[in-house]
Amino acid sequence: MSGAGPTSFSPSFGGPRPILSTFEGPMGTPAKESSSTTKLFTSPLATGRTTTVEGIRDTSEAEEEMKDEDDSVFTYTLQDAPIAAGRLRDWQDRKRTLKFTLPPLYNSGIAWIDGKKVDGGDQVPIVPDEMKIFPAEIPDSAYSDEYTKFVVDSHELYRALSDADQIGEPMDPSENILPKYATTFLEILDAARRRIFDERLSEAYVVCHCLFASYFADPGIMRAEAVMDWLNQYDPRPTTEETRDIMTTPVPYDEPGFWELVQKLALRGLFFQCSNCLKEAGTPCADPESKRALQTATSILETAPKGAKAFEGHRQWRARAIAFGEQCTKLLDARLRRGLIALANILRGDSDTILALSESWQEGTAALFLFHDPAPSRLPEYYQMAVAEFPVDLTVISEAGCAAIIAGDIPKALSVAERLDVCVAAHIADFCDRQRMLDDFYNIETLDLPPFRDWLFMAHAINCCANPGTWFIGVAYLKDTEGTAGLSIIRESITHVYLDTEATLTELLDLCKELQFDTEARQIVMAWSKLQLSRNQVGSALEWLDSIGNSLEIRAITWQLLESNLLKGLTLPDAILQRYLVSPHLCPAMIREFIAPYATYFAFKGHLNEGDIVEAAQYLASLIQFGFLPGRFFGALLGELLPLIDRSQPRALPTTELIAIMNSLYQWEKDTRKYTEGIQFLAKSLSATREAAADMAEDDWRVEYGNVSAKEVIKLVRSKLVTEVSRAYLEGV
Repeated sequence: MSGAGPTSFSPSFGGPRPILSTFEGPMGTPAKESSSTTKLFTSPLATGRTTTVEGIRDTSEAEEEMKDEDDSVFTYTLQDAPIAAGRLRDWQDRKRTLKFTLPPLYNSGIAWIDGKKVDGGDQVPIVPDEMKIFPAEIPDSAYSDEYTKFVVDSHELYRALSDADQIGEPMDPSENILPKYATTFLEILDAARRRIFDERLSEAYVVCHCLFASYFADPGIMRAEAVMDWLNQYDPRPTTEETRDIMTTPVPYDEPGFWELVQKLALRGLFFQCSNCLKEAGTPCADPESKRALQTATSILETAPKGAKAFEGHRQWRARAIAFGEQCTKLLDARLRRGLIALANILRGDSDTILALSESWQEGTAALFLFHDPAPSRLPEYYQMAVAEFPVDLTVISEAGCAAIIAGDIPKALSVAERLDVCVAAHIADFCDRQRMLDDFYNIETLDLPPFRDWLFMAHAINCCANPGTWFIGVAYLKDTEGTAGLSIIRESITHVYLDTEATLTELLDLCKELQFDTEARQIVMAWSKLQLSRNQVGSALEWLDSIGNSLEIRAITWQLLESNLLKGLTLPDAILQRYLVSPHLCPAMIREFIAPYATYFAFKGHLNEGDIVEAAQYLASLIQFGFLPGRFFGALLGELLPLIDRSQPRALPTTELIAIMNSLYQWEKDTRKYTEGIQFLAKSLSATREAAADMAEDDWRVEYGNVSAKEVIKLVRSKLVTEVSRAYLEGV
């Protein structure tokens, strides 16, 4: 799209789409979610307007302009993309195919135009304008900074819980630490959804809150209270506006909706608010019985059992509500009588009254659980009673998840949670596993599949491993799963981690040592050494290569050092390499062996710069005569001799050295391959001088001979060597 940036993301995006749906069952996938699945990957093929995959199909059939997608679609746009919006038919008529590929680990790849159709057929020619490479990626797989924080916080809590709890050991209910950690995880998730504003994460929060309220309630409250608290946060009723509209009138009791308000407050367990409404209603009490009945109602509401011992006092409190209801039948005021009897029926847990006043299966279930009998074992029974009146809306994925939780179908609930957010699903599965809630649903001895918890943690870990900031978190989860699948994922991904610091490198190598990934450790060290070379940290690269005994790479690097200096002139080494060159005894044996030629050349240049011609000549002569010197360097090193064998200065080499050098020159010229390579390299070295003459050191021999051909330089060296030998005989040396 002209003028558009390379990417365009929905601002609500926080984390990745679920990458798998683990547990399919009778409940099925909600229709709403199914349609959104089609939109997970937005087509990067349109210009002028962003087009989704399902939109492209529509355009292909109707050839009409695309309508803007809703905010839930995550879009990605290519600059100068080859398929314009609404022009898919033209593209197909030209028989082109847009192909793309993604790398093994990350989601950033390339797309290109191909003349061969996917379904076969003849190849059509591609014109030069179509020979472009386009970036192609799945943009909604990367973690945002806020979502990364959620993942990190969740993992820290997971580690703390793992340190405090041992899966599989019998758990004393009085010492159960899971509710405390469940509450903390819910707080982390709540903070994340408020920061990220992601609808999927908010729905995952609803499901998670429902599960924790149903099975991990704080020991300080009844489980029925926890479920009602979940409902009041998930679907708060009555609203503040509804309450204000009635209670701010001169006589609230006279308002048509007064008793509906009182009953709704009672139904939601908002006892003190309900009591205050009765006190402030301005109810006309023409007789003592009516006044006494209102006082009894407020007393019952204000003494509703709460807290750890609420279950023990519930039966007595319910009996009091039953007695109150019988007393209300004698009231003379018909409106007051009907209102208080309905209130009494709610408080005593009358199922017909509760279901008649409820507006959803969630409300009916929670009210029956709170008022009828708060025994946890009866929660699924209340759910069945409620859904008989109010069917579950499976098109709302969070509602489907909560229904599975209340019904006791934990695997189905985990499946739904995984569609919303795999990180949340994995952690609530971990809580369920620690509570031994999955034992009845899964037998790992008879099924060749990983446990629910491990399955979800592996899915979450794969997402973590695809994001640089959370790779080590993903590995931690994979290490905690059973079997070898987790280790296989670590092995596949560990060599793809970006080595941003030496601390990351050390951590990776420690992990390789722990998991016995010897081959991967060598690959990681190789990658780090190449990175260090790109940063001109040659000494560090050599040290790491020495640590894995890679003599081939060390030898290649040391010859590259010599080659670079012969071409560009002497460059200052990094601190580590400098230390090895100055103090060879500090150098590891393997590095010392292979670095010797470069060290010799470095010493030659050092003495030459200091004006010590004789010492410099000795180092250069020994390097020229080195038996394993690559032939391509010989000609350039001979050129270095020219300033040392000039008649204008005293002789720097004895006759024996001069004759030995002439013999080496003879042997080099006899070897056609070495001679050709040497001449070519020398020519390259001279050409570099001509191209960068201003950057050359004044004492570089190529400054004077830069315009001479490579072969002429060799002839000149041979001539001067002969002259020096003759000079030596004449001087009697």
